[in-house]
Amino acid sequence: MKKIILSIGILMVLIVGVMINFSKSSAESPTFMREVLPKQDGFAAVGNGTTGGANATEQNVFKVTNKKEFVTALKNRKNTTPKIVLVYGTIDFDTDDNGKPLTMKDYMVDGYDFQQYLETHKPNSTALKSVKDEQEAKRKASQKNQSKSITVHVPANTSIIGMDNAKLKGVNLVLDADNIIIRNIQFESPYDYFPAWDPSDGPEGNWNSQYDSISIKGGTHIWIDHSSFQDGPETVEKYFGRKYEHRDGLVDITNEADYITISYSTFENHNKAMLIGSSDSKVADEGKLHVTLHHNYFHNVVQRTPRVRFGQVHVYNNYFASDAASNSEYAYAYSLGVGKDSQIYAENNVADIVGKDYTSFVKVFKGKQLTTVNNVFNGQKVDTFNNTVTPVDWKPELFTTIDPVNDVKENVLNHAGAHKINT
Repeated sequence: MKKIILSIGILMVLIVGVMINFSKSSAESPTFMREVLPKQDGFAAVGNGTTGGANATEQNVFKVTNKKEFVTALKNRKNTTPKIVLVYGTIDFDTDDNGKPLTMKDYMVDGYDFQQYLETHKPNSTALKSVKDEQEAKRKASQKNQSKSITVHVPANTSIIGMDNAKLKGVNLVLDADNIIIRNIQFESPYDYFPAWDPSDGPEGNWNSQYDSISIKGGTHIWIDHSSFQDGPETVEKYFGRKYEHRDGLVDITNEADYITISYSTFENHNKAMLIGSSDSKVADEGKLHVTLHHNYFHNVVQRTPRVRFGQVHVYNNYFASDAASNSEYAYAYSLGVGKDSQIYAENNVADIVGKDYTSFVKVFKGKQLTTVNNVFNGQKVDTFNNTVTPVDWKPELFTTIDPVNDVKENVLNHAGAHKINT
């Protein structure tokens, strides 16, 4: 009997020892939150690659569940200490520090009157210029109040990782620093309460809003992966015959931003998804804006997937789909926008666009170069989408594996977007 008890005791010690060793090795092993961009994985792999906050100490790993915790975790935008921010649940940025919802009335400055704004800005208005200018100034001030609430600058050497069904609602993340990773986050695009009327925007004029979900403004070495972007519910309104546009881009890349990879993410139910290069006059963007887009899903997106100026952009293994009615809010316009001095290399992509032919896939905006290789539109391989452009003068070298075009749709639908992480 004593031998049996002794044997059981020795066995228990061995088991406990194994468990202790296992726990120790697990704690020291790389985890999802510390994963870095793989070598060769697009332009963000240039140089030392993109590591985000992978080297953060345990003291700089933050679990956040509300806006105040999120902002506090990022600290000062000039703080470049590696940090990891783990997001749990939904965080709404149209709230105060105590979580109280903020509405249009909370942001609005005294004296702003939307009906008066419409009256002073309508075509052929006879309103005094001083009244028009006053309403425009108050609109801008109101918009600035909202910006203070929802705009968050992400400092260098940061990873923002979604854990338990993480969602950032109404935030405008500004990436103007180096070495940032964003993974596994659901984004609901910010809702601008104070759009501006621009009569010179297009032949009929347009309403323009202010905020993107992510604004990469000069940021470099950025990796956005397995995230989801889409609009929230809203009532569609029209003024001056144009949609009162409350939402801007999903991920816009401007101001000499460089070395960016966006992978395995979804972009759905939105108008202007991704602008690369802000204007034709922003010549400082020349030689910058190196962007790779792969294994992303663009579903019921009207346009800009992406629209490019100046940038050198590799677009491969993405799936574009639209089943939106021609008279709907998300009626398809085009996918690739070829802007001034842009160089897009698009290969092994698939597009299923109901009611459109292949000529709609590309729209030329003063651009002259585009290479398309082995792309499929509505089940047919298309060699040339537009006869007015010539091939680009570069060939991509930074990629891991380019999937056969017949596998793209299934791979993207099965793997793109934010997923639940077991914690």
